[in-house]
Amino acid sequence: MLLLSIFKIDSTSNKLNSCDTTKHTKLLGSCCNVPRNDQYSKACRQSLLSKANRTTNNADTRNLKSDKVALHACMAECVFKKNGFLYSNGTVNLSVMQRSLEQRYKKDAALAKLVAKSLNSCADYAKTRTKQFEWLHAKDNCDYYPATLLACIMEQVYQNCPASLWKNTEDCAAMKKFLIACDDVKKTRK
Repeated sequence: MLLLSIFKIDSTSNKLNSCDTTKHTKLLGSCCNVPRNDQYSKACRQSLLSKANRTTNNADTRNLKSDKVALHACMAECVFKKNGFLYSNGTVNLSVMQRSLEQRYKKDAALAKLVAKSLNSCADYAKTRTKQFEWLHAKDNCDYYPATLLACIMEQVYQNCPASLWKNTEDCAAMKKFLIACDDVKKTRK
């Protein structure tokens, strides 16, 4: 949810046909009305930003206020730890995460089922993508897997949003078309 700001899209363009175009989070979030739970997100963000400069693995300092990608990766890691989803060895406890998500969305059976399905289809994909782009964030102290997993889950949820939660606008229809055409998760499952 909050991590989708890793990706941005030019919302003025109705021709969302290039998969190289990045996604605009405000548009994604406004198209599918998924209930949010920011209990830990705000606390993690405040804690990370209060330590404006972080020392990275190669002894450089990194300002999380200006490095939004690193900030969101660190926030996802923090949220996963606070929820008990992340083991100390960096792996995600998928069964605990799935139970938590199902509990969170228990009032909407279709959404709960979609989130669980998205978690299952994204787990391996997110591992592969995190390893594939490890060089981009090798100097950070934060684990990018939780952010990658969460972004994938939310893209799958937005792409398959239940009709009762979907905002039927021209921009949202264009976004859904883009997400379907550029679905890396589906393309990697042969």
